[in-house]
Amino acid sequence: MFKRLTIFAALGGALCGAAMAGDLEEVPAVPSGFELSLQEVVYETRQDNSNVARFRYIMPIIGQEGITFDDVEPDFLFLCEVHARRSLENSGKTVDQIIISLADRETEFGSVSHVATQFFEAYSVENGACIWEGF
Repeated sequence: MFKRLTIFAALGGALCGAAMAGDLEEVPAVPSGFELSLQEVVYETRQDNSNVARFRYIMPIIGQEGITFDDVEPDFLFLCEVHARRSLENSGKTVDQIIISLADRETEFGSVSHVATQFFEAYSVENGACIWEGF
């Protein structure tokens, strides 16, 4: 069991909540073998009443020269299935979409960073599985 600090704010008509992670939750090893940690989980209800969970991870190596999206691509589905979806199930939360993001450093949610390297993938959740939604 882990503790969560939840913060709620209205953003663009959507209700958002952020669960700060830090050292509060263990993240499993990913297929790429690169180290990562969970920065936070942000929950939002969009204007269409769909529920979204954004799992924001820090993976410092993606900011290094020569590391590309292809190097970490298998990590996204793995994180959705093995970490995010299971975390949501354990907390009793239900969402329509999970967004997985990897950044080379901590960033403030919703702010543009011109120095951070960030990669994103989105998944709908159907029948207990993550289904990739190509942007």
